[in-house]
Amino acid sequence: MLFNIDTIAQHSYRKDSLQIKVYSRLYVSKMLTIDSIKIKKVFCDFCTERQKNHFREEAYYRTGQEALHPKYRKPGLHKMALYIRISKKEFSKLK
Repeated sequence: MLFNIDTIAQHSYRKDSLQIKVYSRLYVSKMLTIDSIKIKKVFCDFCTERQKNHFREEAYYRTGQEALHPKYRKPGLHKMALYIRISKKEFSKLK
């Protein structure tokens, strides 16, 4: 019975929100500092250019936060795939 409740909750979450995928690259210098962050691609077929810019800014911020993780504290290039979830109501406000 508990499994059915979890399944229903997941399906309603899918109905009520959108998931945007963003590819980013993080460059870490030899001194273990962030050299640069580049957003490579925002996967959103139905977004306007303004909405894509909003997701680029959010992905830039999240990549900077992820850079603090020990996994990315090595010099070189790190490729990331970020998933940004947003409710449909909030998404409609971005227009």
